[in-house]
Amino acid sequence: MCFDAARAGCLTMALLLNVAHADVALVSEGEPRTIIVTADKPSRVVQYAAEELVRHVEKACGVRLEVLAESAVRPEARKRLYIGDSRGVREAGIDVAKLAAEAFVLRVTDDAVFIAGNDGGGDPLDADTRAGTLWGVYEWLDRDLRVRWLWPGELGTHVPKTKTVVAKTCDETTAPRLFQRRLRAGLGFASEHPALGFTAAAFKQFSEEQSVYLRRHRMGRSYPVSYGHAFTDWWEKDGKAHPEWFQLLESGKRGPNKKNGRFSMCVSNPDLEREIVARWAAKRPPHATTPGFINACENDILGLCSCDKCRAQDGAAPDDYLKFYPPTSKMVGSRFVSDRYAKFWLGIQQQAPAGATVVGYAYFNYFQAPTSGIKLNPNILIGYCPSAGWFPRSAEEHAWMKQQWSDWRDTGARLFMRTNHLLDGYCMPFILAHQFADEFHHAVEKGMVATDYDSLTGHWATQGPNLYTVARLHVRPEAAADEVLAEYYAAFGAASPAVKSYFEYWESYTTRNREKINQAMETLQASRWRSWAKAAHVLYPPECFTPAETLLEQAAHAEENDAEAVARVKFLQLGLQHARLCARVSAQLSLANSTAAKDEIKHAVDELIAFRRANERSGIGNFNHLAWVEDSSWKLSEETRQTPDLYP
Repeated sequence: MCFDAARAGCLTMALLLNVAHADVALVSEGEPRTIIVTADKPSRVVQYAAEELVRHVEKACGVRLEVLAESAVRPEARKRLYIGDSRGVREAGIDVAKLAAEAFVLRVTDDAVFIAGNDGGGDPLDADTRAGTLWGVYEWLDRDLRVRWLWPGELGTHVPKTKTVVAKTCDETTAPRLFQRRLRAGLGFASEHPALGFTAAAFKQFSEEQSVYLRRHRMGRSYPVSYGHAFTDWWEKDGKAHPEWFQLLESGKRGPNKKNGRFSMCVSNPDLEREIVARWAAKRPPHATTPGFINACENDILGLCSCDKCRAQDGAAPDDYLKFYPPTSKMVGSRFVSDRYAKFWLGIQQQAPAGATVVGYAYFNYFQAPTSGIKLNPNILIGYCPSAGWFPRSAEEHAWMKQQWSDWRDTGARLFMRTNHLLDGYCMPFILAHQFADEFHHAVEKGMVATDYDSLTGHWATQGPNLYTVARLHVRPEAAADEVLAEYYAAFGAASPAVKSYFEYWESYTTRNREKINQAMETLQASRWRSWAKAAHVLYPPECFTPAETLLEQAAHAEENDAEAVARVKFLQLGLQHARLCARVSAQLSLANSTAAKDEIKHAVDELIAFRRANERSGIGNFNHLAWVEDSSWKLSEETRQTPDLYP
């Protein structure tokens, strides 16, 4: 989300009217000067927004501001900070019903502060609940109180100490630039070896703290939108009656090549287009007011239909079609089919009611833009979903990946970022913040309208700069990577230079080892998103940790008088200790070369689990994600199939 007025400076109505307004003190020299006012029956979003403001102000200065319902406020009461819709807000000329979805008004006058937005009535932590008022509170906390949310939990919440809290004069109405800001929470990873993961109570804490963190970085959406692999159950339901809707294989057979196998659709079939629209229309509420999205995302497979009509719609393959895919990629030997899919989406959109948007994925062998010259339109929304392009990239590959975005944008379609790249890196200090930021900036410049990153694996203590950069750019899309990272490092006080050097060491290490990473994944047949732990010991040998440990020791000694900063350095040290332990276990148990005996497996795993149990409330990482990766990567004991709460 981008708050344009915040970046441009506070362009106020007061300035436009040439009327000077003063800043309003909420707290002065340790004394409250303002009360918070809500409607008599505030929504859940407004209640939560008020609680968040009170909580952060108290952390800044030790003063807890009073919150009163509007009817309980005496006329002579001190200055007021109105949160959410109320009579006083409406008397000030603010009509939240007329605001755009998720928009808010932030206004500071001589007598009052107003933070009121377009809100829904649901759970304030639910991404589908519009929360304009909450966004306004977070914008004020960000701007005037300089709050920074580094990672989930209290330790990751950086609030500068002050005796005076002031709301600076401004008057602006702001709406999110991106209609959806989404980091998939990564809380659904399930493992065949759950003993490696969280106990139930620790998972509950981790989940709750991360949900709060995501909302503080304003993750959410302006209106519901659903999409995803759209046709996964169609063969089972419709294959007998309509085999012509499904891929034609080279063998002459329609549908999957084996029972329960994956399949793509025959996207040149106009009857399929009509059926998709008809099924969408049948499910759409008759008086719906939100935009309609028709899911036309192909299944999780290459476009494989070999019928004459589909082939006739294909454009010429670009010269660099397979240039940046490894030789073992399923893309090798595939046919370039982007044009047929572009025509498929356009055909659906032309049959749909006015205003409906068709959603598709640029994926697999239809990832590069069409070459036939077809023009799309803004009612076609394409998820940019590369099946390669893992970070770190060479300069040439990075430029190529950005060019694919630009080429799709040039068709006239709207684009949203739907990559899997955040699944990479396991729990290692795999740092790629600068290259990620450069891709994000390019997408914003070239018209990005939404994001949907899969997934937030949550390894906060080893990959903090990555995750903070991802989250922060959703709030300040134009911010330079170094500006964002400077915010992160500043929270470590006097240890900031050493912490910066520590993560710069790891970003350099990650970048320098690009070829080694790619080669190890190929040689060990490890997946960048599913079985990374097969290769952890190869990519992070014991000697690489020593310089990093030295830098964190320097950081710990640099800030001995600031307990919070010391605790944050300790947080990083725990993450590094855990990463080293995981790499060591990988060397013993990796499925790529494990010869470990049963007692050796138990000893290695018990040591790892003991560390996780001792530190699972620290928030250093998502242990359930690690268990999910490790059960595809390591030779494990049957004992680890027990629940974490029962494992001895």
